[in-house]
Amino acid sequence: MRCVKISTSDDRMDCRDMFYAPINPLPRECPKCGFPDLDHVPQPYSLVKSRTMSPNELAGAENGNFFIRERVRRVLDILAQGQCTYYPTSYKGTSEKTPWLLAVPIHQVVTAKVNPSIPRCAACGEPRSAHPGTQWSESLFGRPPRDQPRGEGWSSDSDYDLLKSSTWGSSEQGWDQWISRDLFMSVRLLHLLKKMKVKGFHEATCQKPISPDKNESAWINEKLQMLELAGIPFHADGTLSDQDAKWLRGYIKTHSREVKSQCDIKAIERRFKAKLPKSYLDFVGAVGPTSFENVDEQEGFTASILTPDELEIEAGYAEFEDEESKAINGLMFATTGHGDCFCFDIQKGKKEFAVVLYKHEGNFFEPYADNFAACIKRFAGGSDG
Repeated sequence: MRCVKISTSDDRMDCRDMFYAPINPLPRECPKCGFPDLDHVPQPYSLVKSRTMSPNELAGAENGNFFIRERVRRVLDILAQGQCTYYPTSYKGTSEKTPWLLAVPIHQVVTAKVNPSIPRCAACGEPRSAHPGTQWSESLFGRPPRDQPRGEGWSSDSDYDLLKSSTWGSSEQGWDQWISRDLFMSVRLLHLLKKMKVKGFHEATCQKPISPDKNESAWINEKLQMLELAGIPFHADGTLSDQDAKWLRGYIKTHSREVKSQCDIKAIERRFKAKLPKSYLDFVGAVGPTSFENVDEQEGFTASILTPDELEIEAGYAEFEDEESKAINGLMFATTGHGDCFCFDIQKGKKEFAVVLYKHEGNFFEPYADNFAACIKRFAGGSDG
């Protein structure tokens, strides 16, 4: 299958300063020159906390590895089984787990030859430096540059959907300045992930990106059906599915009315240290504070949507006993009149929040909907207005 080199953000979660200062040091492999063991995976594997807040589900890591969130892990377990080893990650300086897994491709490929004029270590044979382009004498794998013809032995085909280079690149001044390896993904898998709205990976090219051919497109369509049957959502956690977004637009269009509001949204967001979901703001801006009766077909169960200036954090609730409720950062956006209420589970780095129902008699939260749009649809009994 055809593979392409992957490009990601330089602001890596496992580095302090772009990719120049990794926070998970590697042990020496060569006692003479100090060349590192590039295949070693430090444990625990630490990440810079502020950079983990990205809403993406894919991200680059050191040494040709990469980071994934749980939804992507489920996809790879089905479509690229056995092609990566996965490791948990922790916030730097703590034992607290992050929502990211480090994925280490099992299969490697030689991608280039280093210029023989570069001095090498007498003990391990590694070159002092290997800058891509200026210090590589020949490229062997991947897509050739636009101005360079595909040479003899040059290929981008692999038996695997995921692999990384065993060849490393570095600064011209030496591998001790910076060192990296490349990550490759099949064209078919990369475009399947794009169809699932997975963000964070791009083809590394100055040319027009490669599009799937007929066989790759057929594979993508077949596997998308398989993933749907497996119950894997086609939208990222913290976003709206196309179906939910379309439904909410239709509902707002049908139920919109003249709404007068003088809320300072930015001031409210500063107060809660979170961006309010666009779906909620669109709703209250067009429909206003409204109530839904007999929610979930329960007679007398009314849910009333609050305006932004009426939102309340759940800090006033009694101490939770269950771990699931303790982990929720609840912001009340709808009351019921009998003690229960509906809350956003505010999570940094997400554009939309899951909705939970606070049950006052048992003093706990229970999941209610994936997002605000899905919540309103449930309130409305699934009707389109």
